[in-house]
Amino acid sequence: MNRRDVLCLSLAAGMGAMGKAWAQEDFPNRLMKVVVPYPPGGITDLLGRVLADILAKEFPAKPVIVENKGGGTGTVAQQYILQQPHDGHLLLSGGLGGLILPTILNPNLPIDPQQNFVPVAQLCELMNVLVVGRDVEARTLPELVAYGKTRVGKLNYGSNGVGTLAHFTSVLFNQRAGTHFVHIPYRSSGEIITGLKNGDIQVSFANLPSVAALIRSGSLRAIAVTGAKRSAALPDVPTMQELGMTDFVATGWLGAYAPVGTPQANLDKLSDAIVKGGRMPENIQRLQTAGFEVSVRNHAEFAAWNRSEFARWNELARKENIKPEA
Repeated sequence: MNRRDVLCLSLAAGMGAMGKAWAQEDFPNRLMKVVVPYPPGGITDLLGRVLADILAKEFPAKPVIVENKGGGTGTVAQQYILQQPHDGHLLLSGGLGGLILPTILNPNLPIDPQQNFVPVAQLCELMNVLVVGRDVEARTLPELVAYGKTRVGKLNYGSNGVGTLAHFTSVLFNQRAGTHFVHIPYRSSGEIITGLKNGDIQVSFANLPSVAALIRSGSLRAIAVTGAKRSAALPDVPTMQELGMTDFVATGWLGAYAPVGTPQANLDKLSDAIVKGGRMPENIQRLQTAGFEVSVRNHAEFAAWNRSEFARWNELARKENIKPEA
């Protein structure tokens, strides 16, 4: 047993026992926190604030705040929550990009979120859009595939970092299309856009909110979106499935997580509250305005979804040898 396992088991055992004690009283019975593992301003932070507003409305007797705990690729926030009673009063805002893909890329993280957190409820999805620079001749998916196959090793795709959804989706595209676009990792969506405009990269599965305005203005050309259905933000852009790539769906998704050991009754209350709030018109509008697709899953559905997504992307990483230094 390594040091990480000892730490996780100790935290889970001690705080899990405290969680059972808290479950004997009415829940919630004190201040609630939605902990965001990044600084203010990002999509996970926005989700955290929507979650906090939903919980504040559903549980008006107790205050709900958002607390940003950035650092350590999310482990600072995770450890902070694990050191508190495991009773559901502290929730983690996160999803595929922060909790699933990092574990696949690096199984030796200080804290394994798969072993230490349970999914409470999902609130939304965030799809990517396959975009090309204006200098790329291809205007359709078949044209892009043909364009890539005639320029093996000469065309690049950009992502916002190794192990991100944009990276994994691009690897999946190369696998399915038989193309060989070369990976150029960037640090931000802004750098990806600059790379597309300058011709340093030709293709990217970009975060939809970051490029929607550029697509509308004609600065970038959209080929397809990666969702199961078209995006409300770009209704004229088809899905990958519509264009012939069967089962090609790759979306980020976000929700709330609680530490392992949280009493089931508390998880059920939280799940019901988030599902109800996620279906309220004002929250649907708020999420759609920010570029999200509302996709609500309750506790059981979200847990099953986490397991299936982990298995799916882990298999791709294994087959395509995706490594931290790739």
